[in-house]
Amino acid sequence: MKKIETWYQATGHCATSEYEVVSYLFFEAGVSMLQELDSSNAERTDFCFFSESKEDRDRIIAQFPQYEFIRNEEPAKDWDLWWRERAVPVSVSKRLWVRPPWVAFESEDPKAVILELEAKTAFGTGEHATTALVASLMEQIPMEGKIVLDIGTGTGILAMFAKRLGAKIAIGTEIDPLALPCIAENFAKNGFETSGAVLGFLDIFKEDAYFDVIVCNMIRSELWPLRDDIESRLLPGADLILSGQLTAEKDYILNWFTESGFVIEAEASKEEWWGVHAKRI
Repeated sequence: MKKIETWYQATGHCATSEYEVVSYLFFEAGVSMLQELDSSNAERTDFCFFSESKEDRDRIIAQFPQYEFIRNEEPAKDWDLWWRERAVPVSVSKRLWVRPPWVAFESEDPKAVILELEAKTAFGTGEHATTALVASLMEQIPMEGKIVLDIGTGTGILAMFAKRLGAKIAIGTEIDPLALPCIAENFAKNGFETSGAVLGFLDIFKEDAYFDVIVCNMIRSELWPLRDDIESRLLPGADLILSGQLTAEKDYILNWFTESGFVIEAEASKEEWWGVHAKRI
């Protein structure tokens, strides 16, 4: 295996109020770690990401010219160590913890779920507010014996959490083929025989495939085209948990629920993000 000697860096900036949304978009584009930099300007957030490939870095820069990236290079010999030394267990929700593979951790709560997780090419190590919102809402409903679908599963964190909460089956969908090996590895590290992750959209399932719980952590532009497919997979009484939605845009979701026969069971907010648990009637 070729030793990486150079990291290709890109440093950009955005309005501080937009940083959470921006970070989500970059993770979706394939950035595995976004570093927030110190800034004396409270209204502006400077950040950077690294890639071992100059081509990948430049591809991502080309997708987001509005952030005025500056290209740079730096030796890789200290970067991996720097990142690992700063990695700590993350308290995602009341019951869910995520720890890096190289960090030992035990919770004082005997009911806590501790997942060993490394993002690599997929989004979702528990640090993002939207993941925390979904996990918190999942804890509030009984999962025992349920069949759960996690749309856009990323690292598989929410599907694994559902299994640890007692779900009979937890299936994750993913449209990024590069994420599937990461998902399989994460499930294996956490003691699951198979990941249950499938490549594709909801139309890959048979017409009579229904789920007791559907979980979806996606921004609205990604979620919106899936509404009909989501509705078709939920029988009356089934649960739907959504996050990845900006609080300022939640009325779009609420209007959809009113039109399609969903009743709100619980809502939660964190930073500028909003999550919701609804039941199909």
